[in-house]
Amino acid sequence: MQFMKRTINESVPIWNECVKTPFVQELKSGALPFEKFKLYMIQDSIYLRHYARVYGKAMYHSTTLKDIQFFYSILSFVTNTESAVRLSYLKQFGITDNEVDLMKPLPENQAYIDFMLRIAEQGNVCEILMAVLPCMLSYSFIFRNIAAQQETANSKHWDFIQDYADEQYYEDCKTWCDFTDKKCALLSVTEQEKLNAIFQRASLLELDFWKMAYQES
Repeated sequence: MQFMKRTINESVPIWNECVKTPFVQELKSGALPFEKFKLYMIQDSIYLRHYARVYGKAMYHSTTLKDIQFFYSILSFVTNTESAVRLSYLKQFGITDNEVDLMKPLPENQAYIDFMLRIAEQGNVCEILMAVLPCMLSYSFIFRNIAAQQETANSKHWDFIQDYADEQYYEDCKTWCDFTDKKCALLSVTEQEKLNAIFQRASLLELDFWKMAYQES
């Protein structure tokens, strides 16, 4: 079995727990309270700033042009697509980009940020991939799961859901997995087990992020 397929399969139970959270279920039904959606958008905007920094670190520690180009392509997606979507929502909330820069992460968000930056500082490119990919890959899993349910199309958040349930996003995730397989597949069993543990830890931090809005109520 391919390294990434095995790694993902071991984290799928965590991702299924993400699907079951009140936040995702209410996002699906359209019943999510405005203030909780706003809190999520603010915190996710803060998170993405640091997430982008991790990809910058990955480029710095990369030694081949192909690797640099790969990380740059994802960084471009994060800054030009994901951040732009969130900025459009923040504008609706009357919040500017500069104001977000001054806001503090909530504890669940800070723990996730600290984890990624700590991995990035060590400079191991495979470990960095394990720290960042659960965010991208779990979003595809979660949003394709809820989008497949007929009633979800009636949610007021359908446009947001559709962005991550999109077939192109799914294909991008497959590309990122293929790249990671090539980078990590030849590592020893011990090294792969360490990578798997990082991936699962990041997945658990994703779960905490989805729970965050209800922890703060």
